[in-house]
Amino acid sequence: MSWFINWFDWFAKNTSEGEHKITAEDVARIVREFNKCLPRIHGIPEVLEEITFEEAISYFQSDRPGNANVKKGAIICQDHPEGQFLAQVFLDRQNNLICRPNGIPYGCQMVAKKLDKKLSDILEDRELIAFELKPRKSGGYEFPFPQDIVLEFGEWVRNVVQIPQVIPIITYEETIKYFITDRPKDTRIRKGAILRQPHPQGYHLAQVFLDKNNQIVLSPNGVPYGRQLVARELDEELLDIFGNKKLIIVE
Repeated sequence: MSWFINWFDWFAKNTSEGEHKITAEDVARIVREFNKCLPRIHGIPEVLEEITFEEAISYFQSDRPGNANVKKGAIICQDHPEGQFLAQVFLDRQNNLICRPNGIPYGCQMVAKKLDKKLSDILEDRELIAFELKPRKSGGYEFPFPQDIVLEFGEWVRNVVQIPQVIPIITYEETIKYFITDRPKDTRIRKGAILRQPHPQGYHLAQVFLDKNNQIVLSPNGVPYGRQLVARELDEELLDIFGNKKLIIVE
């Protein structure tokens, strides 16, 4: 049985560079290492009525971390009382999990009550399938590796108990003013970042501070400096600056 899927030309890259094929031993090791990390992954996995093959594959394109060692995407599939537990992770050339600085693998987890036929046929009874990713083209990011910031902050947001304030509208000028008036006295801070995510009442905005390496600066208690709020509307200037991006960085 093959655990390695490389027949999607639009998604797979040339394998002539000597990529290590996934073996049964690799599968057992990857799953074992991932399961060891599960207790440290905060938040309850989202429960979906169904997930399609196209949705699963699009995640590897849209949420690929900026880590240069990323070579493959992998889907781990395990039984769950409500259906199938799916974990999407990233692997390096030697088929090792790509992890954040805190040791938690990049990726996402979910529970799907149903898999579409294409995804179900590909998984069959496999515990893991892997895909080679096309090399990232240089200049693909407007800012250095913003996806890492999005993923890292999303992890912290899941641990925040306080409900964000809801305001009718926020302007670009107000967001910039915050970075000036509420900037912590921490010498590591070099930039500000605004993360935008959809919310049932409008937009969930998180404003955080970054160091010279575009890493989120944490306070002594381990929480990012910054604020979260929900805005029903963004003014025209802020909408224009965001465009279709999740994240903007100001220096």
